[in-house]
Amino acid sequence: KLRMRTMRKALKDYESLRDLRFSSISIYDKPHFEEDIIITVDDAQKHAAESFVSYKVVTKTTRESFLQHEFHVRRRYQDFLWLSNILVQQYPSNIVPPLPQKKMFNKYDPNFLRLRQLALNKFLCRIAEHPILSASEHFFTFLSAKQVELIEQKKTTTLKKFTIPQLPISNLESPFKTTSEYIEEFGKILSAMSTQSSKLDREQNELENALNALSPSLALWANSEGDLEPTLSKLGEIVSKNSEELGNLVTAKEEIFSEGIKEYQLYINTVKNVLKTRDHMQVTKDYFTDTVLSKQRELEKLEGSEPGKSFATLFGKSPAQVKEEKMTKLKTDIASLSADGEAAGDELVVASASIRSDIERWKINKEKDFRSLLENVAESNLTCCKNSAELWESLIQFIDETEP
Repeated sequence: KLRMRTMRKALKDYESLRDLRFSSISIYDKPHFEEDIIITVDDAQKHAAESFVSYKVVTKTTRESFLQHEFHVRRRYQDFLWLSNILVQQYPSNIVPPLPQKKMFNKYDPNFLRLRQLALNKFLCRIAEHPILSASEHFFTFLSAKQVELIEQKKTTTLKKFTIPQLPISNLESPFKTTSEYIEEFGKILSAMSTQSSKLDREQNELENALNALSPSLALWANSEGDLEPTLSKLGEIVSKNSEELGNLVTAKEEIFSEGIKEYQLYINTVKNVLKTRDHMQVTKDYFTDTVLSKQRELEKLEGSEPGKSFATLFGKSPAQVKEEKMTKLKTDIASLSADGEAAGDELVVASASIRSDIERWKINKEKDFRSLLENVAESNLTCCKNSAELWESLIQFIDETEP
């Protein structure tokens, strides 16, 4: 009965969270794509001889850029990795959805394959939702090309290792400073959430194992009892079913909550890299601006000075000729640096606009995802609590009916 009171309180708590009823649609809630393209990743197959796993990627689309309306291809993790890298290289000012990290050991574990399949599906769906990334010819190739054609395409595309330019940044007044601070703080929160979630997973797994061990002990006890045998057998049955319910909850939590936290932890690194790339664009533009100003001051100083002797006059040049050559070189340098600075400024403006748009889109999706994620967690706990409460209630009813 004490257990029943606890369960009823938990039911009330989870119902209050569920009844918030978030109206937003999220990729964690159900497949959410632009209407003109739907992608699913499933049917993981082991290729033990070649030591890799392939996944079936099915694309249904009405986009005119696709030659057909439906494609069925098989892709391995390395193909997904190629797509991720090429998009980062092609669109350095866009937030490319993070790819789940590579795993070296136990990569054929069924639970791992299930979670990996869901993460890869999410990766492609997020690209499909992006107005710029989804228009990439490489994305089209990944979704539609035969394996032989994809291999040839990968050979013709030069993948450069993504590195952030190593220019010194000091006292940089970035318009994205507030965003950077938020991303840093959000990353710390996610790290703490991940730690506590892992701890809770371990505790629930331990409880599930304990219930599994208790059930046969109750069955053994029941065999040695007389009048208590029916009740003990029923209790063993209830404990076993409760263990199953808890196992279902742990699986659902891992699939929904833990994997969601992991994805957004990877997103944090992606956003940080995009912001760092933009900051270095600003440093580059400021470098050109400062160098041009320095050379202009040098030119003004030279123009107002009298020609004098220098090392060059030892080779037969007159002081006036040396001065004129210096002024000509400075003017050439200023023109070249000004052109480079203008190009860097244009690149910075475009990059800033692109990043600002992507960050706003990312924040909107993040809010939708976590609202839906929390609702699904509440639903999973509510289902577990309801089923568990019904099981314990059936035990109470059984005891009352069989009481002498």
